[in-house]
Amino acid sequence: MVAIRQLLAKAKLSFSNGSISCIINTTQFFRIIIMPSPLSQLNAGFLFAIGAASLFAIRPIFVKLVYQQGVDPTTLIAFRMLFSMPIYLGMLIWLTRDPLKRQKLTLKNVVATSVVGWFGYYFASYLDLLGLQYVTAQLGRMVLYIYPTIVVLLGALFFREPLKLRTLVSLFITYAGVLLIFSHDLNAYGEEVKVGTALILLSALSFSFYLLFGKSLIAQLGSRLFTSIALTSASIAILSHYALTHSVTNPQVNDEALFWIFVIAIFCTVIPTFFTTAAVERIGADKTGIAAMVGPGFTAIFAVLILSEAFTLFHLGGILLTVFGVWILRKP
Repeated sequence: MVAIRQLLAKAKLSFSNGSISCIINTTQFFRIIIMPSPLSQLNAGFLFAIGAASLFAIRPIFVKLVYQQGVDPTTLIAFRMLFSMPIYLGMLIWLTRDPLKRQKLTLKNVVATSVVGWFGYYFASYLDLLGLQYVTAQLGRMVLYIYPTIVVLLGALFFREPLKLRTLVSLFITYAGVLLIFSHDLNAYGEEVKVGTALILLSALSFSFYLLFGKSLIAQLGSRLFTSIALTSASIAILSHYALTHSVTNPQVNDEALFWIFVIAIFCTVIPTFFTTAAVERIGADKTGIAAMVGPGFTAIFAVLILSEAFTLFHLGGILLTVFGVWILRKP
């Protein structure tokens, strides 16, 4: 919370001619998020991990609020990246002051990271936003949450990694949990649920490709440099998509929608991205993944409180089964 307060104190929002400009002292932001905390490494790591999971978890809630303003998915994702891209560019410039990091920026590494970034932050994000038009925030979050199981299946398919009995049990439990919520929503909301679920499954598949094929690049470049290049590349692709399909001079978005998109961009994209990096550096990827299991619970709470979505025994059982299944998969 101290980090966020320091960040907000250095952020200045100005509204002029119906547009939003955001000026952030990016160097100070990176120092706050990345540099060691006075807390113990373990406690700070878990705080960063839980903070990241919580902020990522409430993103579908804000997306639904934007849709209530009549904004389409392409406009939403374009403005989201328009607000967040300068921060990732700033991070990239800040990192490449180090000559050793500049040496890693070979053409091969930059092109490969850019392409992988499209899968993680362009295709996956866009498909997720498309799907959220047709499903509840809770179901959308639960479907996306199964991506670790897809990573395991893709690893077995492409790299012939063996599927252990524990993995198969995890897959069965995880998908049973999602199916429980899906069956409830299908009966309650109709055939559109199938369309939304399919789109978000494709989003999870795309994000799994990003994780699977990004692993070696992260090892070469480091997580922060990799993330900055991947997100900058995805932002350029998304803005190009918008320019080709929408009016650049007359965007169909009002001030309230812009406010929620700004919240999504900064508090549900930029900050949790760097929180995750900080958590992994302090407690490792496994513990960060375990801490992320609070995500579905946060989504359910805010979906009920803000969006007035139903929360039944089907939802409770589905969340418990899915979280338990992913926990089995991630357990050392």
